[in-house]
Amino acid sequence: MASPLPPASAHPPPEIWWLIFRYATESETSYHVDYQPFQPIQELEETSQSLRHESIRLETCLSLMRVSFLFRSLAAEFMYEDVRIFDARGLKSLVSSLAHSEREHGPRTYGSYIRRLELPRRRINIILQSETLPFPTHPIPCDPGDIRLVDVLRFCPNLEILVRPCLCLDPQSVAFWASLVGAPFHGGLPRLMRLEWHETELDTRFYGTGHSDRLREIVSQSPNLRYLFLYSDRQNSVSDLILPRSLHTIRLNRSHFQSRDSRKLLPRPRYCCDIPNFHNLVLHTALPTSLLDFLAVSGHQLRVLEFAFAPQMTFSSNQMQRLLTRCPQLEELAYYLGAPEISPLVEAQCRSLKRVRLKQNPEEWNPCRPVLRTQMEILEGPSFPALAEVILHDPTRWFVRKEMGKDLLRRMRRRGYAVRYEDGSPVPIPA
Repeated sequence: MASPLPPASAHPPPEIWWLIFRYATESETSYHVDYQPFQPIQELEETSQSLRHESIRLETCLSLMRVSFLFRSLAAEFMYEDVRIFDARGLKSLVSSLAHSEREHGPRTYGSYIRRLELPRRRINIILQSETLPFPTHPIPCDPGDIRLVDVLRFCPNLEILVRPCLCLDPQSVAFWASLVGAPFHGGLPRLMRLEWHETELDTRFYGTGHSDRLREIVSQSPNLRYLFLYSDRQNSVSDLILPRSLHTIRLNRSHFQSRDSRKLLPRPRYCCDIPNFHNLVLHTALPTSLLDFLAVSGHQLRVLEFAFAPQMTFSSNQMQRLLTRCPQLEELAYYLGAPEISPLVEAQCRSLKRVRLKQNPEEWNPCRPVLRTQMEILEGPSFPALAEVILHDPTRWFVRKEMGKDLLRRMRRRGYAVRYEDGSPVPIPA
């Protein structure tokens, strides 16, 4: 005889409420800490609509936390898992709340819920201000009692993602970050797995070496760091770092802003770090000589090379050769069709390459016919003799509807390539 159903309860268990709260407060922010092909830059994804969604999410969390002690304890996790700080006032409020929670709640403090921290938060709306920067160069005067970066990170033992966006050129933002990086970082970040760090030559003007010192300290004290996105104009930005052995992915970008002082020749760095898990490299720009030297030491570990979306960038045959000859075990190449423009190798071959990923989205970029033809010459030429698979990232199926796309796909099939979509399904190619 079947056992009777349990009686209905007007009070669902906390596990059910947790699932409901997760659904009601779901964030659009990505918490991925590992490499994903063609992962977009978040500042390009943020819009006024996404910011409204984030505001509604926070208001929902606050409303739930005001209902009862049970709801407060459950909703706090979703309230604090993604923290973005605009200014000194918001930071002071956050630190005060985290300190109070540490005194009252024991090990399950609000700070223990923080998985992602963005400091200071990006601003998609440019605020024009008539006031000028009161301190155009280093050092910027700071109050000794200001909150420092080390003070904030101390409250975040489970932090997985740390983001330092581009500097906003207004007095409040400049002074705010100056106080944060004014003291050395110590204590370690054992759970940090992804670091996104933006800097330009202006950071050196405003903060001296403090900004880059904090970067070195954070990287050296993050033993489980797996993804480093470094946006820097400094020639020695990578050679300055003690990269952890856990690092899987390096993503590099530059603003191409060069002042007269920053163009002077720097001593060639010496790379001696051992990063055995370094397998993925994402490039937004052509590599300077100093970073080519880095690949000369660590490029034999590289398995995936991705060229990020860059419509105005061109990689010549010489640049491609300088890159690929430093990566003798490269297995996969990923790039947007025509953005950047890539030229075939002339005097060398990449014999290890087995797979090419092609990204196409007409809402982002619609390459012209000559550019498409050049991109396909790379696949049909002798540059990659071991190439066996082409994976097409085409969510709108735009490429296969174009007659030129069909023709190019037929030519790939005649060469024996397996042509698939990113989900593994075969690309239908007309006879």
